[in-house]
Amino acid sequence: MPSSSGFSADTVRPRLTDWLAARTGGDRVQVELLQAPTETGHSSETVLFDATWTDEAGEQSASLVLRTAPSGHTVFPSYDLGLQFTVMERVAATGAVPVPPLRWNEPDESWIGTPFLVMDRVDGLVPPDRLPYTMQGWLLEAAPEVQRQVQTTGLETLAAVHAIDWRTAGLDLLDAPQYGATGLDQQLGFYEHFLEWGRGEHPQPRLHQVAEWLRANRPDPEPDPVLNWGDSRIGNIIFRDATPVAVLDWEMATLGPPQVDLAWSLLLERFFTVELGVPQLPGFLDHDAAVAHYESVSHRTVGDLTWYTIWAAHRYAVVMMRICQAAALDGIDMGQTEDDNLALSMLNHLLAEHDLLG
Repeated sequence: MPSSSGFSADTVRPRLTDWLAARTGGDRVQVELLQAPTETGHSSETVLFDATWTDEAGEQSASLVLRTAPSGHTVFPSYDLGLQFTVMERVAATGAVPVPPLRWNEPDESWIGTPFLVMDRVDGLVPPDRLPYTMQGWLLEAAPEVQRQVQTTGLETLAAVHAIDWRTAGLDLLDAPQYGATGLDQQLGFYEHFLEWGRGEHPQPRLHQVAEWLRANRPDPEPDPVLNWGDSRIGNIIFRDATPVAVLDWEMATLGPPQVDLAWSLLLERFFTVELGVPQLPGFLDHDAAVAHYESVSHRTVGDLTWYTIWAAHRYAVVMMRICQAAALDGIDMGQTEDDNLALSMLNHLLAEHDLLG
């Protein structure tokens, strides 16, 4: 769950001040911690802060974002902030999509109790997750033409990520042969591990059944791999004048077919509309038109997305399982449990619609 529960202003501010002085070689360092974001995110902890210091170049000031692995009950089995930092650096170097300017990666947990990375804060608007943009917020209130531009530029951003030559960009560091030989094999292997690790004492027979079906029916031949952004959705983009100015949250980045990212993006749109019982934003393209737009800007033909949609729904259900566990441990009543939640219902709805698994 998004929080800053691991941070206390009284203890972190002086530690962060000392760290920034050591990192910049500056003096007269001042740090002001601001409130953590509450409308988006479910895993890493994010804190906004302003800082001033004096160095050889004179007085400096910056509006910054500090991002750490979550404290307490985690959604994912592991968090490699150094890998995230490097991925963002290398994506930024391509110029393909806007990434927040990166400042520092700090692997030494002694400073504030955990490793962290720091980047510049980018001004703009993000479509909210809670409540979602289909139910409240600036995008819901925007004119249909603005809504359309947000959606289509989001799809264009996705196409731009997929156009990156990941080998030339040095993104082969995302190759994870311990989970499988190819992109999809690795993704399947990781989530099989994730499910077994994350389920605790709950057997989760439906999720295991779907995992077996996914492996038995994986696309063959497998499309050539591209850089998969991972959590590919407009809620991870900062917009200014309905134009993307920063692409966020690369912790789920991997290698795999472009259909993986596209299906995830479309699935989250379904979740925020069909599954929540609210209409699509009037300016948004429907599913088929959104696919057609992606195909036109990416110059790819994606084919049948059924397998990829089930794959996306399965992954989302595994993630939601952990989110519901975290809420229960925190005493938060979500009206959902790890065994009975909207993501699992959506997975079952999709299986029924495609007449799969009974």
